Amino acid sequence: MKTTILLALLFIGFSAQAALTLPTPANYESGRTLCQKTYANLIAHEKGIYVTVPFDYSNPSLGTTDIYSYFVGGVYDSNKETLLYFTGGPGSTAHWGLFRQAMPYNVLIMEQRGIGCSRPATLAQYLNPEFYSSENVARDAERIRQHLGISKWTVYGISYGTVPATIYSSLFPQATRATILEGVVFDGESGLWDAPHRRKLLQRMLGTLPAEILQKLDQVHTQYGVPAIWLSNYARTQMMYDDGLNKIKERFLGFADEKKYQEFIKEMVSMFEPINYTPHVLFISNDIPYFMIACQELGLALPNTSTADAYKNGVLTPVVDTESQAHCRQLRAGTKSTYKAERYPLLSPVTYFQGSDDSATPSPQAIKHYKTVPKASKQILIQVRGGHNPNLQLVNTENILQTQIFHIAFKGEKIPKFLVKEFNESEEVFWAFTSN
Repeated sequence: MKTTILLALLFIGFSAQAALTLPTPANYESGRTLCQKTYANLIAHEKGIYVTVPFDYSNPSLGTTDIYSYFVGGVYDSNKETLLYFTGGPGSTAHWGLFRQAMPYNVLIMEQRGIGCSRPATLAQYLNPEFYSSENVARDAERIRQHLGISKWTVYGISYGTVPATIYSSLFPQATRATILEGVVFDGESGLWDAPHRRKLLQRMLGTLPAEILQKLDQVHTQYGVPAIWLSNYARTQMMYDDGLNKIKERFLGFADEKKYQEFIKEMVSMFEPINYTPHVLFISNDIPYFMIACQELGLALPNTSTADAYKNGVLTPVVDTESQAHCRQLRAGTKSTYKAERYPLLSPVTYFQGSDDSATPSPQAIKHYKTVPKASKQILIQVRGGHNPNLQLVNTENILQTQIFHIAFKGEKIPKFLVKEFNESEEVFWAFTSN
């Protein structure tokens, strides 16, 4: 039986708030201060390095900044190949690691610019929208590769990390052995946030519920005062996990038991309560980089952008996310040019892992990416009823067959159909597999 594990790789995950709390000159700490002084003991085991890169590659006159990265285990073995990992978010920190088992290659994790140990030297730089771009992140990775003297590596991105991974592999094909993309972002248009595919799946499930259960769902808002987007937010979280939709249905059916229903009401009320603690800057998604990228490149600042649905009388209806748009304005981070993966054709072999029911990066995004971006070898595995990072969850539970599949993808080789068939016959989950 596979244990579900969800790492800090979420594409969406900030609680609503009236305004972002920005650092001040009195309390701002650069990445070097945070990680070489304030929290040095906490991450000493990483034995991380800093590489100096341009503050903005399109405008070198703005100076430089320092980017932090480390090898998992704190050791680089020159006799092994290397995997470069782009974290998700945008804004996810790097200190959670990646794999829960030793891998037969070096694993390099880069803290993306503006996040944790890679915060710039000054507050003015940190709050400068020009500092943030996915292409800058990709180019930072190339400077790190050159600094380390690595000739080629395999590039792996999850969730938002598929954006800089795609850009990197396209800009630097000579340094890319293979590309692995999981929970894929194809573009920053409305379908990413509004997620009609997610709404369709959820609406279809709601249509199978008895009338008395639907009545109880209505009461969550009308009787208990929980915001009308409660169902959308709850489902988005649960559908990060494999088979999440069925688990939601099972829980809703359990509302015939009033005690279980009241327990759920308490949970929904608490979901919208303000956070009463200060999250650790090295182990929580950083909100400033999140909004800088999401607003400027992923369409969050566009008019009428919806990130959640209101629920009423069994129907889900998109709601404009005015709070996120206010955050974009607060940061002066308007939409420049939305990211489109088709601008970055890939010549390296590409492997996709995607959950069909992924609520954060909907599966139609992965399918579009697969059909249009790779120009050479490509293969896609879509886990039926899978969540946000279905491959990584399997690898991290030390599933032998899935680990073999991942190792083949790492090499840029074709995954044998018999291996996928063997996996599907031996596991509770199922990969739909296609290749060219």
